Amino acid sequence: MTTLALKGGEPVRKKPWPSWPIWGVEELKALEEVLKSGYWGGGVGESGPWETMFETSFARRHGCKYGVAVSTGTAALHVALLAADVGPGDEVVVPALTYWATGSAALMTGATVVIVDVDTETLCMDVTEVEKAITEKTKAIIPVYNYGNSPDMDELRKLADEKGIFLVEDCARAHGFQWGGKWAGSIGEMGCFSFQQGKFMTAGEGGMITTNSEEIAEKCYAIKDCGRVRNATYLEGGRYWLNWFNYRMTQFQAALLLVQLKRLDEQLERRQANCEYLSNRLSEIEGVEPLKRDSRLSKFQPWPYAFKYDASFFDGLPIDCLVEALRAEGIPASRIDHPPLYETLRPWHLGKVVRKNRYPAAENAVEKVVTIPQQVFLAGREDMDDIVEAISKVKRYARDLHPERQGTST
Repeated sequence: MTTLALKGGEPVRKKPWPSWPIWGVEELKALEEVLKSGYWGGGVGESGPWETMFETSFARRHGCKYGVAVSTGTAALHVALLAADVGPGDEVVVPALTYWATGSAALMTGATVVIVDVDTETLCMDVTEVEKAITEKTKAIIPVYNYGNSPDMDELRKLADEKGIFLVEDCARAHGFQWGGKWAGSIGEMGCFSFQQGKFMTAGEGGMITTNSEEIAEKCYAIKDCGRVRNATYLEGGRYWLNWFNYRMTQFQAALLLVQLKRLDEQLERRQANCEYLSNRLSEIEGVEPLKRDSRLSKFQPWPYAFKYDASFFDGLPIDCLVEALRAEGIPASRIDHPPLYETLRPWHLGKVVRKNRYPAAENAVEKVVTIPQQVFLAGREDMDDIVEAISKVKRYARDLHPERQGTST
């Protein structure tokens, strides 16, 4: 008789997974300090006190001289592209698998978004496809760190240098990543981070632009602060950058993130260790293939964790049935966490989108990839074994999940 939880059996896991976000007394004290100070909003004409501390600390942690705090990760991308002088008539190359903000930020500048396929092994931007897509109009490339993985940043840096175009890293899911001895956010001209609710560091919302260029940092600051040039005022005859954007971060967000930054390294180490352990275990199960990861990516975290699923080893069980069965067993599995960019990105009155007819690697991933959220990897090693046991269990009784079939597996 089947023991699948979907069929009335006991689930593999009953206890809860770690919750997210994680917070404690330090966050409460930080918020109270800002509250009592009376300085709550974003700095005007210069960064506020907690902003300044966070910009400096976060940038240094990621191997950069300068940080510019903004309101969201989307704002970080938009400001970075504007600082690169991207606008109408320019082209920006982005990967097919990414959250739509990667493309919409480029559309907001009036540029043309050129979507390229991903690498079949990493599910990140395929450098060969990028090279094919570059034209005389290409102004920037936006590589995205996704699924705890990275595109080939060495080749992308080389390509950008050869073509004289900007490399703007989308690090929304790459806090603390390290590629080839360099921190994510320090390889391109700019790195763009998000602090949205589900990210590795969060204040509910928020973003950061990192750079090693003082000129770029000052342009980014002016663009995000209604055009104000830092440390200059209108009454003193200070210069204004021509724009109308207000993308300032509040002091409450900055204070929270300063505390979150202290937790980053320990959490990264735990997630990475659990991710590597789980991948090794899952490699033992036929029909399950963890994503391959380049050895040059020495520090990483899964957001989300992803593995490829081959239904032929599970008696032809459709992927949606697998996900449903794993959830019943206590594993918070899902499929690709957002539609591919070529399905979701729609230009409004600004910008254009260039799509190919087919994106085979991305299309295959949509059909065959299962994901697990990042907070799961803050649990213990023994908890990773629950994931392995649940997948093995579903495989063992996969036949019982076909509605057209009867009987039990042995």
